[in-house]
Amino acid sequence: MRIREGFPKEAVPGAFVGLAAGLVAGGLAALVGQPLGWAFVTTVALGLPLGAFGGVFSLLVAAGRLPSGRFAPVALYWLAAFPLARLIHEVTVGLVLTGRLRTPPDLAGFLAYQGIVSLGWAIGFLWLHERIAVRLRARATAAR
Repeated sequence: MRIREGFPKEAVPGAFVGLAAGLVAGGLAALVGQPLGWAFVTTVALGLPLGAFGGVFSLLVAAGRLPSGRFAPVALYWLAAFPLARLIHEVTVGLVLTGRLRTPPDLAGFLAYQGIVSLGWAIGFLWLHERIAVRLRARATAAR
């Protein structure tokens, strides 16, 4: 039932989606001309929080705490988690690139905007999460 000791298999779909989003963000940063080191920082600083929150989401679905495949619970979850992940990303990138720990100048505005953007993220997340989860379930059933 576990991929490795301590890492529940049920967390894989959400963690994968979050990590993939970080990889895409880093790739886009490199594509628009940011130095590769900066793009790598973006990949890690955004991918890890989104992967962690995505994995927690998958665990909540597996535990029956959140229904599978419904948009409203996903949207509410990411309404809280996405702005927090973006804040972690923003602070981490600023710390690594400037050496100073700083938050966005208008923190409330930043979080409100990220909350709005989170709805789009929730749609994509749900779509990918469900497809990956279905494939993993089919693979597990075939293995039995």
